[in-house]
Amino acid sequence: MTQALREYKKIEYKLDQVTPINKYELNAYNVPFAGNTSMCREIFVKGERKLEFSIDGDMSFLQIMQKPVFSDELIEYIFSISKQLVSIIQNGLAFDKIVWDCNYMFVRLRDFSVQLLYLPLDTRFETRNIGDFIKEMLSGFVFAHTPAIECANQIVDYFNDHREFDAFHFNEFVSELRSASQLLIIQGEKCRSEILSDVNDSNSKEKAIQKAEEAAKRAEEARINAENEAKRQIQEAKYQAELARQAEENRMKAEAARVEAEIWRQKVAAEARDYERTAILVTQDNPDENSDSYDDMEKVRVEQMLKTVMEERQRAEKASSQYADEIRRAREQEMQAEEARMQAEFAARKNEEEAKRQADLARRQAEEAKRLSEQVDEEPPTTLFSNRTLVSENIPTLMRVSTGETVQVTKQVFCIGKADQGVDYKVIGNKSISRRHAYITSINGINYLRDNNSTNHTFLNGTQVYSNVDVPIPDNSVIRLSNEEFIFKTNS
Repeated sequence: MTQALREYKKIEYKLDQVTPINKYELNAYNVPFAGNTSMCREIFVKGERKLEFSIDGDMSFLQIMQKPVFSDELIEYIFSISKQLVSIIQNGLAFDKIVWDCNYMFVRLRDFSVQLLYLPLDTRFETRNIGDFIKEMLSGFVFAHTPAIECANQIVDYFNDHREFDAFHFNEFVSELRSASQLLIIQGEKCRSEILSDVNDSNSKEKAIQKAEEAAKRAEEARINAENEAKRQIQEAKYQAELARQAEENRMKAEAARVEAEIWRQKVAAEARDYERTAILVTQDNPDENSDSYDDMEKVRVEQMLKTVMEERQRAEKASSQYADEIRRAREQEMQAEEARMQAEFAARKNEEEAKRQADLARRQAEEAKRLSEQVDEEPPTTLFSNRTLVSENIPTLMRVSTGETVQVTKQVFCIGKADQGVDYKVIGNKSISRRHAYITSINGINYLRDNNSTNHTFLNGTQVYSNVDVPIPDNSVIRLSNEEFIFKTNS
């Protein structure tokens, strides 16, 4: 524990000499809850009374906000905050005593958890609107792509629709966003968090790519092992099938032997009956003085023959019984072989599916690492609700045809809609416009129009613009949002 504390960041909060510390709140905060493992204690330094926080975090939230953030990362940050707010209620703590300052909120990169500071003091604190704070925090982020902007807008819309803050309901809302997130850590895979931690700590693209290659290599080895195991199972199934075939042949031979024994027994019985009838006829045809002796001899011969027939019959029945046992054993072996074959086929299919899953996982990890390592090069970051102006000689303008109102498109990502917040131009007096109907983005001096899943669609010069598709805007174009027309000009 001592070694772990040495790695924590130290933050001190100066106290006066009279404000009491709430021991219950102090102990409740020091018990790890909802991903927060930071700790707090009272110290005295040169006669000054202070609260010392040991923060289990790598970067402050303000530092995180200076780098481009992706939608899945943003969801993890907000989810961590919402989860801690629920735990704070369950522990009987107060929201107002949380330090709502991005300078003193820290992120642990290995799991994207946000470490909140809490002041366990028996004094009154200024009431803070959590929804307003989160919306203000979102406005300071730099977003790496449009889905991150749309994710932030969803969160802003939530607070606009729910004026009364409910921590449990907000946690459920963020959990639903998180369930659709593509971040591998959500599925229990730590590879991405380790890669992201390395990238942030060392700012090295090579390490991220190397880790992805290693993950792909491990997945390829797992796939090869799974294929080898599948081949072994198939060979085992073939062997068991051969045993089943041999057992079937033995069963057929045993059945043929039983039939042959039964035919032979019937033949011997028929011969014995013929001999018996012959002896009776001879006795009737020779009634002389020697008939008695002849009859006795014939009886002895017939009895011996019958005895031989009975012995042969018993032997045949015994052989038939043995053959029946062999047939039964052959059928049992056949059933066992069939069961083994089915098990081998099932195991082979399962191993093949596992190999495909491992290969797909490795591919996703490699793509994720590549995206992280090249995030700066892929797409210029944009800032939601920022005041960043476009660097251009001519600022594009939009003129609303119905009112003659003209507005300059001064942001890299310019949102048009009827919402009260989160838009750069609010369309007043037209209910058919969606809350955030469309975006105009400027990339390398070229302006693009994008529909934002609006209800009544977006049109450029009479042609519908589909959602999530950026379409270049020529000069003097007519942009129609539902039934509201605008004239877009790049030259004043």
